[in-house]
Amino acid sequence: MANLIPFIPKVDLAASTNMERFVRFCRDELTVFGADLDFDAPTWDVTGYYHQRGKAHKILLNFVELASRRGSIGSPMPEPFASQAKAYIRYLVGRSTRKSPPVAEIGVFREILAAFLDKAMVPDLGMVDAHILDHTVQLATARKHGDHGARVGVYLGSLSKFLREKNLAAHAPIDWKHGQAWEWCKRSAIDERRAALMPSDEALQALPQAFRRANEPRDAIPTAVMALLACAPSRVNEVFALPFDCEIKPLTEGDEGYMLRWAGSKGHHDFAKGIPSIMADVAKEAIERLRKHTAEARRIAAWYEKHPSRLYLPDDCTDLRGKNLKGEDIARIIGFNEPGNGRDWAIDRGLKPIGGVRSSNGRTHFAFLFSDVESAILSLLPRGFPIFDKATGLHYSEALMVVRRQEFADRGRGRWRCMITPVKYSNIMNNFHTSDGVFARLGLSTPEQPIVLRTHQLRHYLNTLAQRGGLSEMEIAAWSGRKDVRQNAAYDHRTPAEMLQLKRSRDKELATIKGAALKVNPPMTRAEAANCAVHGHATEIGFCEHDFAASPCTMFMECLHCTKHVCVKGHDPRHLDRVTLAVESARRSLTEAETALSKEYEGSEDWVRAHQETIERLEQLQAILADPTVPDGSLIRLAKSGRYSIVEQAMRDHEDVLGALLSRNDGNVQALAGGNSDV
Repeated sequence: MANLIPFIPKVDLAASTNMERFVRFCRDELTVFGADLDFDAPTWDVTGYYHQRGKAHKILLNFVELASRRGSIGSPMPEPFASQAKAYIRYLVGRSTRKSPPVAEIGVFREILAAFLDKAMVPDLGMVDAHILDHTVQLATARKHGDHGARVGVYLGSLSKFLREKNLAAHAPIDWKHGQAWEWCKRSAIDERRAALMPSDEALQALPQAFRRANEPRDAIPTAVMALLACAPSRVNEVFALPFDCEIKPLTEGDEGYMLRWAGSKGHHDFAKGIPSIMADVAKEAIERLRKHTAEARRIAAWYEKHPSRLYLPDDCTDLRGKNLKGEDIARIIGFNEPGNGRDWAIDRGLKPIGGVRSSNGRTHFAFLFSDVESAILSLLPRGFPIFDKATGLHYSEALMVVRRQEFADRGRGRWRCMITPVKYSNIMNNFHTSDGVFARLGLSTPEQPIVLRTHQLRHYLNTLAQRGGLSEMEIAAWSGRKDVRQNAAYDHRTPAEMLQLKRSRDKELATIKGAALKVNPPMTRAEAANCAVHGHATEIGFCEHDFAASPCTMFMECLHCTKHVCVKGHDPRHLDRVTLAVESARRSLTEAETALSKEYEGSEDWVRAHQETIERLEQLQAILADPTVPDGSLIRLAKSGRYSIVEQAMRDHEDVLGALLSRNDGNVQALAGGNSDV
């Protein structure tokens, strides 16, 4: 989006001064959202910087207070709070890899502002402390039920740490926790969440019937989309990016496998999505329906891609090009059902009539310049045309999910014959997320017994079926298009009773196997295990016992200083000679290092210390090998030296640079105490 320039605070300045520098830096030097961004405006239009499949509305960042009523934007945030919030958002977006707009973060700033005002304090991020943070969470929890307060608290923790590390707020805690209990952790909330994320039995029964009954485009297109989502776990935004030739033909004759050329999302690459054979016919029919009902829109799109400055005219209207157009002519070009709608449309668009045109029956009609009508209609080309999907570079003439304008409108309004639009998420949502959608139109639900189905519910349902069917986590993630298998857990809605039954059945199977043919090895002592161990690799003076299958080496090229390095006395008759030669070589190196130290060469002190440690270790090993009281075959492991492993060295480097002492805790490296960071 822009060059990433870090803000480096000055530790010798007060927090208030650093805050002023930070705001000025983000306003004048950063180019996130464009160098011409009106920083002081209460609303930023960032539509051009984000691509959201299936959504055509503008993306606005509103730096306003909490709205007092639904539909109200709210008053602009007061200064200096507004500039501080804008600076943080601009800096955050520039340093983040997220592809979604920072709407949630701005919502958190509204909550902080409400906390300042509730305490009758002047809103200022430089005055943030633990009391303000706690009060913000309390107000947010009281204002909106559920986990809203806890989610706000998570964002506040990151904000407080940033303010403290950048020396922007002197009293901001660096490791603040919100302490708000998560509602979803409660058993009742888990059951409610499972019910909300899984489709109802009525919806699962109604969907195939709707798919069969749908004939009109406004019914056939949404039901085909939902049918595809029911064939394999997918996100609806991925369907919006399908090309019209998305089917992948089998590589070999007789292969019945069916796959679709699929667009990844949430960081996952584009891939070939496999469709189970039992659902292949459904997917094929859904794709064919979408092709059928979107073919005319692709033809119109191809025209505009070749003639971007000329109006597309239907075949029965080509004789009107360049002529003054009456209202009924405009209605015929656009596709209005009523001739008078053409004149009304032109007037509503601000087109000026050029006078009367006498028709064959002697009546006079208002007329409009063809060029004016052409410009008005061309202005309705979708944003970004001819590119349909930025992520894949798909053109409108190649897209599967492109339709004529007003394709989903009521029959009385008529579909446009000369303009296109992408299928939007709202076209699917309005047909399935509401009680008067496609199920009601096709006679499958009533106002008394409405049926709704959400796009994400099918993904959760199929993932749960895959878990019940015994697919591995890797298989489920690959099928669903996920980069991280840990994300599978959010889509697993098996009940505790199911999990218990599964464990019991597996335990029963394991007991059967053990009783039949499984041999259970008895426990052994550490000494016995050591005798069974095999070494990873040989060295000049011994071998390594490290298990490289479990973890990489942490003492790379430092075998002499590693406690997992073992020497076997008497295993090699030249063993003592090689150690003696190594001692002599190390002593010569030490002499050269000491000479460099006397001349004050940079880094020579470290070399002297390193050679002294090497000589000390080699002399210990030499003494043991030369000791006649130590029998041949003895395993020699030197005690831990002062040499750091790679991880330990990184911890010490962190302490030297940032002043923060790190320690290991439960396998994680954590900071015990820290200073200011310039990063």
